[in-house]
Order: sequence, then C-alpha cells, then structure tokens
Amino acid sequence: RRRGEAAEGDKRSTFQSGQRLRYCRPCGMHQPLRTKHCRDCGRCVRTHDHHCPWVGTCVGEGNRLYFYWFLLAQSVELAVFLCEGVFVFFSDDWHLHGELLVDSPGLVFGLVVIGLLLIMVTALLCFHTYLAMANLTTWENISWENISYLRSMQQDCGSPFSMSLRSNLAAYCCPPWCRLEECGCSPNIAGLKRTEDGWAIWELGEPHLPEVLDMNYCCWCCPDLDHA
Repeated sequence: RRRGEAAEGDKRSTFQSGQRLRYCRPCGMHQPLRTKHCRDCGRCVRTHDHHCPWVGTCVGEGNRLYFYWFLLAQSVELAVFLCEGVFVFFSDDWHLHGELLVDSPGLVFGLVVIGLLLIMVTALLCFHTYLAMANLTTWENISWENISYLRSMQQDCGSPFSMSLRSNLAAYCCPPWCRLEECGCSPNIAGLKRTEDGWAIWELGEPHLPEVLDMNYCCWCCPDLDHA
C-alpha cells in the first residue's frame, strides 16, 4: 500500500507471523515486519538497513544489493589509487626514493587519507557481508533491544529470519525487481513467500546462525541449533 492510501478504517490491528504490526501515520499503512519509517526519506522502507548520507537515500530490500556492489567498487578503486600512489616512491628495483617523501607532502597526505578511507570502506564491506550471510540488517544489529519482535530473543543466537546460508544469500541477492526465472533460479530459492510486487514476506522462526558464522556463542544458549 502506498503512502497515504490507508483509510481510517484500516487502522485496526493487523498481524504478521503472530506479531501485531505497527501503524505508521505519516505513510498511512501498517508496517510489515522489518520495515522502518525513515524521517530523512519521509517514507517506510522494507527490510530497512540504514539511511546512507553517501548515497542520499535509505538502504533497504530494494537496493541493498546495489549498495553492496557500491562498497565493493569503492574498495577496489581506493586500493588501486593507493597502490599507484605508493609505487611513485619506488624505482623499478623497489628502491625507496626518500627525497620524494619530503618533496611531495601533498601526495603523502593524500595517500594517508586514501589509506584511512580504504580501511573504513573495507570494514563496512566486511560488515555487510556478515549481515547478508546472517540475514540481519544494520538497524536490527544495532537496535535489537528496541525492536518489539526481537527484544525477547538473544541476539547471539542469530536472527529469527535466518535460514540456511544459501537461502540467506539468495534472499539478499534476489531483490524484488529480480526476475528469478531469467537468472536461472527457482522462484522459491530463498524459501520466502513474496507479495505480488515481489517483496519478501518475512516470517518469524527459531533464531538461527549459519555454521560458518558460529563463533560458539550458541553452544550454551541454543544447543539445538549448533548443528543446524
């Protein structure tokens, strides 16, 4: 339902996966699970991750794959620029030209800035790789205790929306606009129900952490999930 479409009668209680959905007055709609209203964008965002000032919009279910490739491209670009700048100070036999360090303070400063940006962007890329594998969002990871349908669960045990590693990555890499049949994928590859528009219908399940991410946190709190 689009912003402002809901009538007064639609404000009655609506449930999804046994959870009462919150009604968003500015958008005039009930928020599906994992949906959050962004004050900066002025609308509700499905599978909300965060509002990114770099790209000037929210990152969510419809564009998070684009954001991931953006981070990857930025990491590669920064790494290339850093290597090219460092190579200026070396000769063909890898002899360091120390005088250039003194004569080119601007280049040295620029390389330091690029190096810091590379560390930051690479760390962000690694973090979003973890989120994709664990079927989490930045919002859920940071605000777990403030989200009504998550606060009763232990965060260390994983997301209640998480399935297998393959299904988590499929859900992340197959956004609503993806035509699964043309990609050679089965429509239910991620094990998700979808709306007519292709948006994921998330269902709460048992907290699950893929084995590749299991750092033995769940061994004591969720022994039955240790080998899932």
